[in-house]
Amino acid sequence: MNPIVKSIAKPIYYKAQDNALGKKSISLAFTYRKLLRKFNNNKEAGIFLAKNINKVYFTNPKINKGRQIRDLLQNVEIKIPDEGFIFFLDEFKNLSEDGHIIDNISVDYSRILKYSIRDYKELNLNSDYFNDYNKNQTDMLGGIELFIRKIIKELEKSQRDDKEKYIQFFEDIIDKPAEHFEESLQRILFFNQLLWQTGHGLNGLGRLDKILGDYYKNDLKNGMITKDESYGLIKSFLKSLHSYYWYKSAALMGDTGQVIILGGKEPDGTYFKNDLTYLFIEAIRELQLPDPKALLRISKNTPRDLTELALLTINTGCGSPLLSNDDIVIDKMIEFGYDSEDAHNYVVSACWEPSAVGKGFEQNNINFISFLKPLNKLFDKSSDEFIRGINDFDTLFEIYKNNLKEEADNLINVLDAIEWNEDPLLSMFIDDCNQKQLDISKGGAKYNHYGITTVSLANTVNSLYNIKDLVFDNNKIGLLELNEIRKDNFKDNENVLNLLKNNSKHFGCDDEEIINITNEIICHLEDCFKGYANKFGGKIKFGLSAPSYISAGQEISASFDGRRNGEAFSTHISSDSNEDYTEIMRFASKIDYDGNKFNGNVLDLIASPNFITDNFEKFTDFLEISTNLGYFQMQMNVVDSKTLIEAKENPELHPNLIVRVWGFSAYFNDLPLEYKDLLIDRALRNEGKLAI
Repeated sequence: MNPIVKSIAKPIYYKAQDNALGKKSISLAFTYRKLLRKFNNNKEAGIFLAKNINKVYFTNPKINKGRQIRDLLQNVEIKIPDEGFIFFLDEFKNLSEDGHIIDNISVDYSRILKYSIRDYKELNLNSDYFNDYNKNQTDMLGGIELFIRKIIKELEKSQRDDKEKYIQFFEDIIDKPAEHFEESLQRILFFNQLLWQTGHGLNGLGRLDKILGDYYKNDLKNGMITKDESYGLIKSFLKSLHSYYWYKSAALMGDTGQVIILGGKEPDGTYFKNDLTYLFIEAIRELQLPDPKALLRISKNTPRDLTELALLTINTGCGSPLLSNDDIVIDKMIEFGYDSEDAHNYVVSACWEPSAVGKGFEQNNINFISFLKPLNKLFDKSSDEFIRGINDFDTLFEIYKNNLKEEADNLINVLDAIEWNEDPLLSMFIDDCNQKQLDISKGGAKYNHYGITTVSLANTVNSLYNIKDLVFDNNKIGLLELNEIRKDNFKDNENVLNLLKNNSKHFGCDDEEIINITNEIICHLEDCFKGYANKFGGKIKFGLSAPSYISAGQEISASFDGRRNGEAFSTHISSDSNEDYTEIMRFASKIDYDGNKFNGNVLDLIASPNFITDNFEKFTDFLEISTNLGYFQMQMNVVDSKTLIEAKENPELHPNLIVRVWGFSAYFNDLPLEYKDLLIDRALRNEGKLAI
């Protein structure tokens, strides 16, 4: 969204939330935006919405949330596909919101494989007392059962040859635990569908190789299925998840949050993997879809053949899997306060933010902080006299840190003002909510932390170091003069601009000064959040990666790293140079991830396909060595500048070109122009064809 439009729309949105008509208007606007993605044409989307306006339905906000879910599901139009798994969404049916929807969560699908709707009903009936929580659960579960019976009726009327099998799958959801692999895949899809239909976004899938492992193994052992048949089912499952891609995407096409977690370090230090770990990655490699995406948890004990398969898949350009280093992540989670068992079983939110599956309310992308904003604010607003009074770098750094503290305090005030939408569906997936008989929106979960992201760390580190180097250490230019040149957007001062952009020491260098500045900034932000507790007792954690590197940059003036007015920030932990990859890796391994600094820290690399192909064994060695060095997480964009430029100029030449955007992959042709240009610039710099 255009930043000006966004700044106007946001207060209107929250004002509209104060009345039912306003909420419906906002929901219709979001429905239109999604339809625009589906049709890619304003006129067609508008006509389609107008023709179907009678299908638009909103639940009554005056009744309890469980009954609202029941009423919603009774009004959903059932669409049985001609083949494959049963999965459908009704874009015109909406659940009323009474606050912020809790989303960006990977629920524990193992629960709905082990328990039936009847089991959940008995859990509520056996409670010591009946309260609002039980009422919500009872009404919702009754609604889900009625919805299942409606699906069964439509299946009975369908012409599908395999309808009896699927009828049995849905009947078993009501009164039996799942018993077989294919049935389990269908049950996961059904509850995933419920999450999307009830307004939840960015829905993760969790550790599917672990969740489904026993069902697969038993069916294989009993001769009910072959490995090849299982592979076919996985591909069909992934295609079903990819359906309604336009509906599920959030900020940009592809931003669905549908991440599948694979592999992982066990509490005894061994590495978990099974056939499904490999089959899911192979299916993603073959299908070449940008969504769903995979995250492979790795450790020093990850088998080399699995690392090789991951690299082969990454090298196709599909953007998966992202790599998450269990040897670092798990320890940091335990240090923060997670139980060891929960930390070893971690999943991630929409992109890469670690969280405990089935235990938490954790909102890991709730807001963000720009590290550069308080620095630029200082130099944009301060008088000449004040700037002349800054006589050394230490003084400047202290002023900057005080301004960063103000940003953190402002963010805390925003977080404390949030009211959450009651959520019986998510609560059903959370152990502690059912035991406490307390909704997830009211503190029923075990973990109730807030997670924020951050942007512009690289720009801030480079800006501060440039001032230290050019102004205070070597007296090449005065601070006031440098600031005037910056405020003038470096007009007619290309020499100064190049000095700032091309300093030999910069973020990503394995240099003690750069690393110290980096860690001092993030450790100060950590201190800003110490002692904070939200109304549920949760803490704040933050990471060094965020999706807002373009939109936030558009709102910030030129900076001392040579970035002009409104230009994008540097992405995540990256360098974008064509230097040895090992230097940025060494740098990433020396960042301080202790305390609360573990909410996603992604090393973002870009490489050409030929480079990896020609150096495959060496690159595999590089990944294994890097894991031991101690980076946190890694993603790769594997593409060359020539292909990107061709795709921008002639989209029909590369209709299925996939790129990594932030924590997700997308079709290049679906991206806004500014994202295409940034990827092209990064590829050119990586290939040494454009100055850093």
